Amino acid sequence: MSNEAIRVIRLSILGSVAIMPILILPSMIGALIDYAGFTEAEAGWLAAAGFTGSALGAVSAGLRIRHLDPQMLAVFGLVVLGIFDAASALVGHLPVWIFVALRLVSGFGGAVAYAAVVASIAATSNPERGYGVFMVLQFGLSAIALYGLPYLLPDVGVVGMYLILASLAVLSLVLRDSVVHRDAVAEEPAIEVHMLLRPAAILAMLGIGLYETANFMQYTYAERIGISFGLSAYEIGEALGVASLLGVPAALVVVWIGDRFGQLRPFLVAVILSVAAHVLLLVPSGDLSYYLAMYALGLAWSFGLAYFYSIEARIDPGGSVVVVGGFFTSCGSVAGPAIAATLVRPDDYATVLATAIGIYTVVAILASGSVYLTTRR
Repeated sequence: MSNEAIRVIRLSILGSVAIMPILILPSMIGALIDYAGFTEAEAGWLAAAGFTGSALGAVSAGLRIRHLDPQMLAVFGLVVLGIFDAASALVGHLPVWIFVALRLVSGFGGAVAYAAVVASIAATSNPERGYGVFMVLQFGLSAIALYGLPYLLPDVGVVGMYLILASLAVLSLVLRDSVVHRDAVAEEPAIEVHMLLRPAAILAMLGIGLYETANFMQYTYAERIGISFGLSAYEIGEALGVASLLGVPAALVVVWIGDRFGQLRPFLVAVILSVAAHVLLLVPSGDLSYYLAMYALGLAWSFGLAYFYSIEARIDPGGSVVVVGGFFTSCGSVAGPAIAATLVRPDDYATVLATAIGIYTVVAILASGSVYLTTRR
Protein backbone atom coordinates (compact mmCIF):
# COMPACT_ATOMS: atom_id res chain seq x y z
CA MET A 1 0.00 0.00 0.00
CA SER A 2 1.42 3.38 -1.02
CA ASN A 3 2.14 6.17 1.43
CA GLU A 4 -0.60 8.28 -0.18
CA ALA A 5 -3.14 5.48 0.28
CA ILE A 6 -2.26 5.15 3.97
CA ARG A 7 -2.51 8.89 4.37
CA VAL A 8 -5.94 8.97 2.73
CA ILE A 9 -7.17 6.25 5.12
CA ARG A 10 -5.95 8.24 8.12
CA LEU A 11 -7.54 11.39 6.72
CA SER A 12 -10.80 9.52 6.22
CA ILE A 13 -10.90 8.32 9.83
CA LEU A 14 -10.24 11.84 11.10
CA GLY A 15 -12.86 13.35 8.80
CA SER A 16 -15.45 10.74 9.79
CA VAL A 17 -14.99 11.51 13.48
CA ALA A 18 -15.38 15.22 12.72
CA ILE A 19 -18.90 14.60 11.38
CA MET A 20 -19.89 11.72 13.65
CA PRO A 21 -22.97 13.58 14.99
CA ILE A 22 -24.20 13.62 11.39
CA LEU A 23 -23.37 9.96 10.77
CA ILE A 24 -25.51 8.88 13.74
CA LEU A 25 -28.26 11.48 13.20
CA PRO A 26 -31.31 9.11 13.17
CA SER A 27 -30.25 7.47 16.44
CA MET A 28 -29.35 10.85 17.95
CA ILE A 29 -32.80 12.20 17.04
CA GLY A 30 -34.39 9.13 18.61
CA ALA A 31 -32.25 9.49 21.75
CA LEU A 32 -33.21 13.15 22.20
CA ILE A 33 -36.88 12.20 21.89
CA ASP A 34 -36.84 9.03 24.00
CA TYR A 35 -34.25 9.92 26.66
CA ALA A 36 -34.21 13.73 26.86
CA GLY A 37 -37.91 14.50 26.45
CA PHE A 38 -37.79 16.52 23.21
CA THR A 39 -40.62 16.37 20.67
CA GLU A 40 -40.01 15.23 17.09
CA ALA A 41 -40.07 18.81 15.79
CA GLU A 42 -37.77 20.06 18.60
CA ALA A 43 -35.25 17.30 17.91
CA GLY A 44 -35.28 18.22 14.22
CA TRP A 45 -34.60 21.88 15.02
CA LEU A 46 -31.77 20.88 17.38
CA ALA A 47 -30.18 18.97 14.51
CA ALA A 48 -30.59 22.09 12.37
CA ALA A 49 -28.74 24.14 15.02
CA GLY A 50 -25.73 21.84 14.83
CA PHE A 51 -25.75 22.03 11.06
CA THR A 52 -25.94 25.83 11.21
CA GLY A 53 -22.65 25.75 13.10
CA SER A 54 -21.30 23.40 10.45
CA ALA A 55 -22.25 25.86 7.71
CA LEU A 56 -20.49 28.72 9.50
CA GLY A 57 -17.37 26.59 10.05
CA ALA A 58 -17.27 25.45 6.43
CA VAL A 59 -17.54 28.91 4.90
CA SER A 60 -15.06 30.39 7.40
CA ALA A 61 -12.48 27.74 6.50
CA GLY A 62 -13.26 27.74 2.79
CA LEU A 63 -12.74 31.43 2.25
CA ARG A 64 -9.25 31.22 3.77
CA ILE A 65 -8.17 27.64 3.02
CA ARG A 66 -5.27 28.73 0.77
CA HIS A 67 -3.97 31.10 3.44
CA LEU A 68 -4.09 28.90 6.53
CA ASP A 69 -2.36 25.73 7.68
CA PRO A 70 -4.95 22.93 7.25
CA GLN A 71 -3.24 20.87 9.95
CA MET A 72 -3.74 23.61 12.53
CA LEU A 73 -7.34 23.99 11.35
CA ALA A 74 -7.90 20.29 11.99
CA VAL A 75 -6.45 20.50 15.49
CA PHE A 76 -8.51 23.59 16.33
CA GLY A 77 -11.71 22.00 15.00
CA LEU A 78 -11.25 18.72 16.87
CA VAL A 79 -10.50 20.47 20.17
CA VAL A 80 -13.62 22.64 19.83
CA LEU A 81 -15.67 19.57 18.87
CA GLY A 82 -14.44 17.58 21.87
CA ILE A 83 -15.07 20.37 24.39
CA PHE A 84 -18.57 21.22 23.23
CA ASP A 85 -19.69 17.61 22.76
CA ALA A 86 -18.59 16.95 26.34
CA ALA A 87 -20.51 20.03 27.51
CA SER A 88 -23.60 18.76 25.65
CA ALA A 89 -23.69 15.81 28.07
CA LEU A 90 -25.21 18.28 30.56
CA VAL A 91 -28.36 18.48 28.43
CA GLY A 92 -30.60 17.56 31.37
CA HIS A 93 -29.34 20.48 33.45
CA LEU A 94 -29.23 23.25 30.86
CA PRO A 95 -31.77 25.71 29.47
CA VAL A 96 -32.74 24.77 25.94
CA TRP A 97 -31.13 27.88 24.41
CA ILE A 98 -27.75 27.04 25.97
CA PHE A 99 -27.97 23.47 24.66
CA VAL A 100 -28.78 24.83 21.20
CA ALA A 101 -25.71 27.10 21.41
CA LEU A 102 -23.50 24.16 22.43
CA ARG A 103 -24.66 22.12 19.44
CA LEU A 104 -24.05 25.08 17.12
CA VAL A 105 -20.44 25.56 18.30
CA SER A 106 -19.83 21.80 18.19
CA GLY A 107 -20.98 21.81 14.57
CA PHE A 108 -18.62 24.71 13.84
CA GLY A 109 -15.63 22.80 15.20
CA GLY A 110 -16.48 19.62 13.34
CA ALA A 111 -16.87 21.49 10.05
CA VAL A 112 -13.49 23.22 10.40
CA ALA A 113 -11.76 19.87 10.93
CA TYR A 114 -13.75 18.35 8.07
CA ALA A 115 -12.75 21.21 5.75
CA ALA A 116 -9.08 20.51 6.42
CA VAL A 117 -9.63 16.86 5.49
CA VAL A 118 -11.53 17.38 2.22
CA ALA A 119 -9.02 20.02 1.12
CA SER A 120 -6.19 17.56 1.76
CA ILE A 121 -7.93 14.85 -0.29
CA ALA A 122 -8.63 17.31 -3.14
CA ALA A 123 -4.88 17.79 -3.49
CA THR A 124 -4.16 14.06 -3.95
CA SER A 125 -3.31 12.54 -7.32
CA ASN A 126 -6.73 10.86 -7.74
CA PRO A 127 -9.48 12.65 -5.77
CA GLU A 128 -12.24 10.27 -7.00
CA ARG A 129 -10.52 7.34 -5.30
CA GLY A 130 -9.61 9.48 -2.29
CA TYR A 131 -13.22 10.50 -1.72
CA GLY A 132 -14.29 6.92 -2.36
CA VAL A 133 -12.08 5.76 0.52
CA PHE A 134 -13.49 8.60 2.61
CA MET A 135 -17.03 7.35 1.95
CA VAL A 136 -15.96 3.80 2.88
CA LEU A 137 -14.82 4.99 6.31
CA GLN A 138 -17.78 7.31 6.83
CA PHE A 139 -20.40 4.71 6.07
CA GLY A 140 -18.51 1.90 7.78
CA LEU A 141 -18.24 3.80 11.06
CA SER A 142 -21.82 5.01 10.69
CA ALA A 143 -23.02 1.42 10.25
CA ILE A 144 -21.28 0.27 13.41
CA ALA A 145 -22.63 3.21 15.42
CA LEU A 146 -26.21 2.99 14.12
CA TYR A 147 -26.30 -0.75 14.78
CA GLY A 148 -24.82 -0.52 18.27
CA LEU A 149 -26.46 2.61 19.69
CA PRO A 150 -29.95 1.10 20.24
CA TYR A 151 -28.30 -1.51 22.48
CA LEU A 152 -26.06 1.04 24.22
CA LEU A 153 -28.44 3.94 24.79
CA PRO A 154 -30.63 2.27 27.45
CA ASP A 155 -27.51 2.00 29.63
CA VAL A 156 -25.61 5.22 28.84
CA GLY A 157 -28.42 7.56 27.76
CA VAL A 158 -27.86 10.90 26.06
CA VAL A 159 -25.11 11.81 28.55
CA GLY A 160 -23.02 8.79 27.62
CA MET A 161 -23.65 9.34 23.91
CA TYR A 162 -22.19 12.84 23.99
CA LEU A 163 -19.24 11.79 26.15
CA ILE A 164 -18.40 9.05 23.65
CA LEU A 165 -18.48 11.60 20.81
CA ALA A 166 -16.19 13.93 22.77
CA SER A 167 -13.73 11.10 23.46
CA LEU A 168 -13.56 10.17 19.77
CA ALA A 169 -12.77 13.78 18.82
CA VAL A 170 -9.90 13.96 21.32
CA LEU A 171 -8.48 10.57 20.34
CA SER A 172 -8.50 11.44 16.63
CA LEU A 173 -5.97 14.20 17.28
CA VAL A 174 -3.28 11.53 16.89
CA LEU A 175 -4.11 11.51 13.15
CA ARG A 176 -3.44 15.23 12.67
CA ASP A 177 -0.14 14.63 10.84
CA SER A 178 -2.08 13.12 7.90
CA VAL A 179 -3.55 16.56 7.10
CA VAL A 180 -1.64 18.81 4.68
CA HIS A 181 0.81 20.99 6.61
CA ARG A 182 1.96 24.26 5.14
CA ASP A 183 2.97 27.68 6.37
CA ALA A 184 0.34 30.40 6.14
CA VAL A 185 0.75 32.44 2.96
CA ALA A 186 -0.28 35.94 2.03
CA GLU A 187 -1.73 35.30 -1.42
CA GLU A 188 -4.25 37.68 -2.86
CA PRO A 189 -7.60 36.92 -1.16
CA ALA A 190 -9.38 37.31 -4.51
CA ILE A 191 -7.98 33.92 -5.61
CA GLU A 192 -10.68 32.02 -3.72
CA VAL A 193 -13.39 34.48 -4.75
CA HIS A 194 -12.41 34.17 -8.43
CA MET A 195 -12.66 30.37 -8.25
CA LEU A 196 -15.92 30.41 -6.34
CA LEU A 197 -17.68 32.83 -8.68
CA ARG A 198 -17.17 30.70 -11.77
CA PRO A 199 -20.57 29.47 -13.07
CA ALA A 200 -19.50 25.81 -12.88
CA ALA A 201 -18.52 26.27 -9.23
CA ILE A 202 -21.76 28.05 -8.35
CA LEU A 203 -23.88 25.31 -9.93
CA ALA A 204 -21.83 22.59 -8.22
CA MET A 205 -22.04 24.18 -4.77
CA LEU A 206 -25.77 24.83 -5.07
CA GLY A 207 -26.24 21.29 -6.34
CA ILE A 208 -24.37 19.58 -3.53
CA GLY A 209 -26.19 21.73 -0.97
CA LEU A 210 -29.58 20.70 -2.35
CA TYR A 211 -28.40 17.09 -2.61
CA GLU A 212 -27.72 17.07 1.12
CA THR A 213 -31.02 18.85 1.77
CA ALA A 214 -32.92 16.03 0.09
CA ASN A 215 -30.83 13.33 1.78
CA PHE A 216 -31.25 14.80 5.24
CA MET A 217 -34.99 15.35 4.92
CA GLN A 218 -35.44 11.60 4.90
CA TYR A 219 -32.45 10.77 7.10
CA THR A 220 -33.59 13.01 9.97
CA TYR A 221 -36.75 10.97 10.47
CA ALA A 222 -35.52 7.60 9.19
CA GLU A 223 -35.86 6.11 12.66
CA ARG A 224 -39.35 7.57 13.12
CA ILE A 225 -40.40 6.40 9.65
CA GLY A 226 -39.39 2.90 10.71
CA ILE A 227 -41.60 3.25 13.81
CA SER A 228 -44.50 4.21 11.54
CA PHE A 229 -43.88 0.97 9.64
CA GLY A 230 -44.36 -0.91 12.92
CA LEU A 231 -40.71 -1.88 13.37
CA SER A 232 -39.03 -2.05 16.77
CA ALA A 233 -36.08 0.16 17.74
CA TYR A 234 -33.75 -2.82 17.39
CA GLU A 235 -35.07 -3.74 13.95
CA ILE A 236 -34.69 -0.13 12.82
CA GLY A 237 -31.16 0.01 14.23
CA GLU A 238 -30.26 -3.12 12.29
CA ALA A 239 -31.82 -1.72 9.09
CA LEU A 240 -30.00 1.59 9.39
CA GLY A 241 -26.76 -0.14 10.33
CA VAL A 242 -26.90 -2.41 7.29
CA ALA A 243 -27.87 0.58 5.10
CA SER A 244 -24.77 2.46 6.21
CA LEU A 245 -22.67 -0.66 5.82
CA LEU A 246 -23.83 -0.94 2.21
CA GLY A 247 -22.31 2.48 1.67
CA VAL A 248 -18.93 0.80 2.06
CA PRO A 249 -19.08 -1.43 -1.05
CA ALA A 250 -20.71 1.46 -2.93
CA ALA A 251 -17.72 3.66 -2.08
CA LEU A 252 -15.33 0.84 -2.97
CA VAL A 253 -16.93 0.77 -6.41
CA VAL A 254 -16.01 4.46 -6.69
CA VAL A 255 -12.42 3.58 -5.74
CA TRP A 256 -12.39 0.87 -8.40
CA ILE A 257 -14.11 2.88 -11.18
CA GLY A 258 -12.40 6.20 -10.50
CA ASP A 259 -13.09 8.57 -13.40
CA ARG A 260 -13.58 5.81 -15.98
CA PHE A 261 -17.14 6.97 -16.69
CA GLY A 262 -16.61 10.59 -15.76
CA GLN A 263 -18.31 12.11 -12.75
CA LEU A 264 -21.81 12.97 -13.98
CA ARG A 265 -23.14 9.63 -15.18
CA PRO A 266 -22.33 7.75 -11.95
CA PHE A 267 -23.84 10.59 -9.92
CA LEU A 268 -27.09 10.51 -11.91
CA VAL A 269 -27.37 6.77 -11.24
CA ALA A 270 -27.21 7.59 -7.51
CA VAL A 271 -29.95 10.20 -7.87
CA ILE A 272 -32.26 7.76 -9.67
CA LEU A 273 -31.70 5.15 -6.95
CA SER A 274 -32.49 7.72 -4.23
CA VAL A 275 -35.75 8.72 -5.92
CA ALA A 276 -36.76 5.05 -6.24
CA ALA A 277 -36.11 4.55 -2.53
CA HIS A 278 -38.31 7.51 -1.61
CA VAL A 279 -41.10 6.12 -3.76
CA LEU A 280 -40.88 2.86 -1.79
CA LEU A 281 -41.34 4.80 1.44
CA LEU A 282 -44.26 6.76 -0.03
CA VAL A 283 -46.06 3.62 -1.18
CA PRO A 284 -45.28 1.12 1.60
CA SER A 285 -45.99 -2.55 0.99
CA GLY A 286 -44.83 -3.92 4.34
CA ASP A 287 -41.58 -4.10 6.27
CA LEU A 288 -39.66 -5.14 3.17
CA SER A 289 -40.22 -1.78 1.48
CA TYR A 290 -38.61 0.02 4.44
CA TYR A 291 -35.58 -2.27 4.41
CA LEU A 292 -35.14 -1.99 0.64
CA ALA A 293 -35.51 1.79 0.74
CA MET A 294 -32.93 2.20 3.51
CA TYR A 295 -30.49 -0.12 1.73
CA ALA A 296 -30.91 1.75 -1.56
CA LEU A 297 -30.36 5.09 0.16
CA GLY A 298 -27.22 3.82 1.87
CA LEU A 299 -25.80 2.75 -1.49
CA ALA A 300 -26.84 5.91 -3.32
CA TRP A 301 -25.68 8.44 -0.73
CA SER A 302 -22.16 7.06 -0.46
CA PHE A 303 -21.74 6.59 -4.20
CA GLY A 304 -23.29 9.91 -5.21
CA LEU A 305 -21.53 12.09 -2.64
CA ALA A 306 -18.09 10.77 -3.58
CA TYR A 307 -18.69 11.72 -7.22
CA PHE A 308 -20.12 15.11 -6.33
CA TYR A 309 -16.99 15.88 -4.29
CA SER A 310 -14.90 14.91 -7.31
CA ILE A 311 -16.96 17.22 -9.56
CA GLU A 312 -15.98 20.08 -7.23
CA ALA A 313 -12.34 18.97 -6.98
CA ARG A 314 -12.02 18.94 -10.79
CA ILE A 315 -13.19 22.56 -10.91
CA ASP A 316 -10.48 23.64 -8.44
CA PRO A 317 -7.80 21.14 -7.30
CA GLY A 318 -6.61 23.80 -4.84
CA GLY A 319 -9.59 22.94 -2.65
CA SER A 320 -11.54 26.21 -2.53
CA VAL A 321 -14.65 24.86 -4.27
CA VAL A 322 -14.80 21.57 -2.37
CA VAL A 323 -14.28 23.30 0.99
CA VAL A 324 -16.79 26.11 0.42
CA GLY A 325 -18.99 23.40 -1.04
CA GLY A 326 -18.90 22.14 2.54
CA PHE A 327 -20.69 25.35 3.51
CA PHE A 328 -23.44 24.48 1.06
CA THR A 329 -23.63 20.88 2.25
CA SER A 330 -23.90 22.19 5.80
CA CYS A 331 -26.64 24.57 4.67
CA GLY A 332 -28.33 21.55 3.14
CA SER A 333 -27.86 19.70 6.41
CA VAL A 334 -29.59 22.62 8.15
CA ALA A 335 -32.32 22.99 5.55
CA GLY A 336 -33.10 19.27 5.40
CA PRO A 337 -34.04 18.79 9.08
CA ALA A 338 -35.61 22.28 9.23
CA ILE A 339 -37.83 21.71 6.18
CA ALA A 340 -38.66 18.21 7.37
CA ALA A 341 -39.53 19.51 10.86
CA THR A 342 -41.86 22.04 9.23
CA LEU A 343 -43.56 19.49 6.98
CA VAL A 344 -43.74 16.51 9.32
CA ARG A 345 -46.99 15.51 10.96
CA PRO A 346 -47.44 12.81 13.63
CA ASP A 347 -46.86 9.49 11.88
CA ASP A 348 -47.16 11.17 8.46
CA TYR A 349 -43.99 11.67 6.42
CA ALA A 350 -45.47 11.69 2.89
CA THR A 351 -45.02 15.43 2.35
CA VAL A 352 -41.40 15.25 3.50
CA LEU A 353 -40.61 12.42 1.10
CA ALA A 354 -42.43 13.93 -1.88
CA THR A 355 -40.62 17.26 -1.41
CA ALA A 356 -37.27 15.46 -1.30
CA ILE A 357 -38.02 13.79 -4.65
CA GLY A 358 -38.61 17.20 -6.23
CA ILE A 359 -35.31 18.48 -4.86
CA TYR A 360 -33.40 15.49 -6.30
CA THR A 361 -34.72 16.45 -9.73
CA VAL A 362 -33.32 19.98 -9.39
CA VAL A 363 -29.98 18.55 -8.20
CA ALA A 364 -29.63 16.42 -11.34
CA ILE A 365 -30.10 19.52 -13.49
CA LEU A 366 -27.55 21.58 -11.55
CA ALA A 367 -24.92 18.82 -11.58
CA SER A 368 -25.35 18.35 -15.33
CA GLY A 369 -24.89 22.08 -15.92
CA SER A 370 -21.77 22.23 -13.76
CA VAL A 371 -20.06 19.32 -15.52
CA TYR A 372 -20.98 20.73 -18.93
CA LEU A 373 -19.44 24.11 -18.11
CA THR A 374 -16.30 22.49 -16.67
CA THR A 375 -15.68 20.26 -19.69
CA ARG A 376 -16.39 23.11 -22.12
CA ARG A 377 -13.42 25.15 -20.81
